[in-house]
Amino acid sequence: MAASVDDAGGPMSQHRDPHVLGGPARPAAVSTTSPFLLTEEPSVAQQIASLGAARHFRAGEFVYRQGTLSDYFYQVIEGRLRIYLTRADGSERVLSYAEPGAGIGESTCFDGLPRYASCVATVDSRLVAVSRSAALEAGRREPEVLMEITRRISRKARLFAMHIAADGLPARGRVALILDHLVEAYGVRCTEGVRLRTRYSLDELALILGVTRVTLSRELARLIGEGLVLRRGREIVVPDLSALRAVAGVYRP
Repeated sequence: MAASVDDAGGPMSQHRDPHVLGGPARPAAVSTTSPFLLTEEPSVAQQIASLGAARHFRAGEFVYRQGTLSDYFYQVIEGRLRIYLTRADGSERVLSYAEPGAGIGESTCFDGLPRYASCVATVDSRLVAVSRSAALEAGRREPEVLMEITRRISRKARLFAMHIAADGLPARGRVALILDHLVEAYGVRCTEGVRLRTRYSLDELALILGVTRVTLSRELARLIGEGLVLRRGREIVVPDLSALRAVAGVYRP
């Protein structure tokens, strides 16, 4: 099933027009809690990228592994990366996907503790590695650099809250919750409601939600059958966001 539910996957659009929910039309101080990491301050992201050296990672190559130490974080320039943690029983939980403009690995760079998750390139990717010392030195000259890093860490804290909230919901509520966040991050207003323009795979969303692909497809089909979600070709439209949020529950990180 596609919406852009695109079973083949593919890169998400980086175009952010003024009518996109979560785009420039929203106050700069407001952060989305999307499991697909982007940046809301592209000019500052460019400043941060200028502080480090470019590194290339092939698809399947690890940027960092859970349990390792590092005083570097990364700015994504090209490609796509998957951030996940490995549980004690060996199972994995996807936390997020990082796209161009996103920062990854900031919190463990600054707290000095081992990485709590692993990061692997899903396609050939180019990143900039920024050292803690370079970021702190730049922050003394340009406080907005540290503000952007702080925003990113705060946003990821909210992302963890989203995962915790999702774990307490039935599969139906989890699907509604992820659609709600995708709409906020990538939604475009239209005559029928809010249209999702982004492309993603059902497998990716299932890994984020901790459900099987079959369960995700079934619950999405139920939401479509009930009119809470409309399918328009290869796109999805949410006619009433408040009704969808009611399915996800009152708590919203």
